[in-house]
Amino acid sequence: MKIFNKKENTDSKEDTLAAAENSATRNSGSSAEEANGTQGNSEEVFTSSEAEKNPEALCQEENQILKDQLIRLAADFDNFRKRTARQIDDNRKAVLEQVILDFLEVTDNFDRALESAKTAEDMSSIVSGIEQLSKQFFSILEKYGVEKVNSEKASEFDPHRHEAIQHVETSEVPDNTIVEVYKSGYVLNSKVIRPAMVSVARNPDEAGK
Repeated sequence: MKIFNKKENTDSKEDTLAAAENSATRNSGSSAEEANGTQGNSEEVFTSSEAEKNPEALCQEENQILKDQLIRLAADFDNFRKRTARQIDDNRKAVLEQVILDFLEVTDNFDRALESAKTAEDMSSIVSGIEQLSKQFFSILEKYGVEKVNSEKASEFDPHRHEAIQHVETSEVPDNTIVEVYKSGYVLNSKVIRPAMVSVARNPDEAGK
């Protein structure tokens, strides 16, 4: 039979309680460290989020985006300007080419009229040929919007469409009317590109007043 010593039993209980307390203390320490670690991570996330929401950082980011957009817009506009200039130049060349082709027809007829005039015995046929050439020439001008300025004799002088290169004192026609046309004027699409060169009547009675 084994006899238990009360003192030894008591010491054993005390050792067991001490070991449990130490274990609890260690566990408590580990939990505290884990809690501190978790709190540290939360603070880092919070700080990072605050940095992302910083007004100065957001302003700089937006400024960079706007700069990039401006650079792209400037490049697009420059390309558009160059493309438009090329199109205008191509259109101008195409119109000029067509005008020249139309007038080359007149040149061909003019050459034929000259050859015919060398052997013609009837002057009326030569005059008729020149008249036909003139009609063809002016029909091409009208095709492109060119018209003669009305500057018939005795018609009223218009300073916007006529240029007076001489004043003639006369009572045969009303004052400020055209006496003679020295050079025809022309209008292109309602715009005077060359005024008619004319002389204008000045009545002696009107001049005295």
